Amino acid sequence: MFNLFGKPRVITNVIRHRKISWLELFYDLIFAVVVERITDSVVADFSLSVILNSVIIFSWFFWSWHETSGYFDNHGNDSAINIIIINLQMIFTGIAAIFIPQAMLGNFQLLVMALLPIQFILTTAWTMIGFVDYDHGPASRRYALVFCGSFIVLLLSLIVNEPFKLILLIAALVLNCCAIFFANSKLEQEYQRINMNYELKDSLLERYGLMTMIALGEMIAGLYGMADHIEPKVLFEFAMGIVFAAMIAAVYYQVIGELHVKMKSPIQVMGIRWLFLLEIYLIVLDSILLQLTFEENKYAFKLALVIILFFTLLVMRIIQALTSDKIPDSTAGLGFFIVEIVLFLATTLLPAFLMVGVIDLILIVITVCYHYKINNYHKNID
Repeated sequence: MFNLFGKPRVITNVIRHRKISWLELFYDLIFAVVVERITDSVVADFSLSVILNSVIIFSWFFWSWHETSGYFDNHGNDSAINIIIINLQMIFTGIAAIFIPQAMLGNFQLLVMALLPIQFILTTAWTMIGFVDYDHGPASRRYALVFCGSFIVLLLSLIVNEPFKLILLIAALVLNCCAIFFANSKLEQEYQRINMNYELKDSLLERYGLMTMIALGEMIAGLYGMADHIEPKVLFEFAMGIVFAAMIAAVYYQVIGELHVKMKSPIQVMGIRWLFLLEIYLIVLDSILLQLTFEENKYAFKLALVIILFFTLLVMRIIQALTSDKIPDSTAGLGFFIVEIVLFLATTLLPAFLMVGVIDLILIVITVCYHYKINNYHKNID
C-alpha cells in the first residue's frame, strides 16, 4: 500500500526471504534499452575507440543500477519517497539512453547532462539515509560525500573540452566505484554493532540474474538481423545462436542457483557485486561478437568470440569459487581450462556456422559435467 509520509526502511529491519517488488522489476526493464543501444552501436562500428567508450558508458549506467538496487535492497519499502526515487531513476536512465549512440562516437556532452540528475538522486538518497537510519547513517554519509564529490567532477566536465571531458567523466566514475573504500571502516563498525553478516542477499542475486537474462535476450534479438535472407544456412546459424545463448544461461543459472554469498568484509561483498557486472558486460560482448562472426565470418571476430566466451565462463567460476567452500567447482583444475581454451581455439578454423555449432556442443558437455558434479555433491551430503 502507498505510504505517503513513511520513511525508507532502516537497515536493521531485515525482511527475510524478501521478494523483488514489481516496481524494481519495472525499473530493471529500462536497462534492456541501454544494453540494446550499446550493442547496436558497437556492431555498427567495431573499433577500439568505440569498444573503450562502451566500457565507460556501460559502467556508468550499471553503476547507477548497481547503487539503486543496493539502496532498495537495504532500504526499500512502499514509502512515497522511495517510489519517487526509483521512478525518477527510471525516467532519467531512459533519457540518458537516448544519447548513447553519440557518446559511443566520442560526443559525451549530452550524456553527461543526463547523468547529472541520476548522480544527484543517489547522492540525495544516501544523504537522507544518513539522517533517518541511526545504524547505517555514518556509512551512508560517507557515500553521500563521495557521490557529492563525483557530482562536482561530473559538473566540471561540462565546461571543459576533449580530452579533459572524458578524463573527468572517468574520474567521476572511479570516484563513485571507490566509495566503498571511504565507507569501509564505518560499515565494519556498523555490522559488528548490529551483528549482521556481510552477505549478498538472495533478492539482489535475483536482480543480477534478471540483468543477465536481459543481456542474453539482446543476444537472441541480435540474431534476428540475419532474417533478411532466409535460407537453410541462415536458419542453422539462427538456431545455433539461440542454443549458444541458452548454454551460457544454463551454466550461469546453475552457478547462481547454488550461491549463498557470505564474505568477511564489505569490500569483499562489493568485489563480488562488481564481478557480476563484469559478467554482464562480457555477455554483451559475446552478443556483439556472435553477430559479427555470423555476418563477417572473419578469423579476427571468431578468435575474439572464443576468447571472450572463455573469460565469460571463467568469471562465473571465479564468482562460484570465491563465494562457496562447499559446492564443488565445475572443472577439474588447470588441465580443464587448458583443454577448454584449446578446443575453443580449434573451432575458429571452421566456417562460422559450424564453429558456433561445435562451441554449442562443448558448452553442452560443460553444462552436463557441472550438473553431474552438483547432483553428486547433494547426494553425498543427504
